[in-house]
Amino acid sequence: MPMETPRVLFAGTPAPTTDEVLARMATRGFGACRADNLSRARSLVEAGRVDVVLANEFLSGGSGYALADAMKRSGGTLIVGVALSENCLWLPVVERGATVLGRRAFSCAMLEVELGRLLGDRMAEEKRAYPARVRLSDGRPDSDRTLRPWVRRNREYRIE
Repeated sequence: MPMETPRVLFAGTPAPTTDEVLARMATRGFGACRADNLSRARSLVEAGRVDVVLANEFLSGGSGYALADAMKRSGGTLIVGVALSENCLWLPVVERGATVLGRRAFSCAMLEVELGRLLGDRMAEEKRAYPARVRLSDGRPDSDRTLRPWVRRNREYRIE
């Protein structure tokens, strides 16, 4: 089973600094999508695999906190942005399916670091679950994995 690209959903209208973070995450191979209102965000969470939801505290149609139950069911992470006078504060509400609201908060400057940690852990989990398969140069699989130790030394083999 191929590894899925970890995805980030932004619910609401992102600040310019958040847009920049999402753009940098996209260059690192993480997918991102947006939803303008609560109902659209909820439908995206329930329809597909979304690993992290970044939501504004106040959305058209409700509050970003209303996505908590859907993220618990999916085992994902919900982080709500609380607007301050010149910046915002990010509050983790659900992390990997567990409620964590009130345990910590972080600034906009830490958003990219937190996303990298959350999504990097997710990618590492999937790599362990679906290890790379070794194939011979003619495309046949090395089913007994006896050639794995020699893959790095011999260009005749490749890792998928």
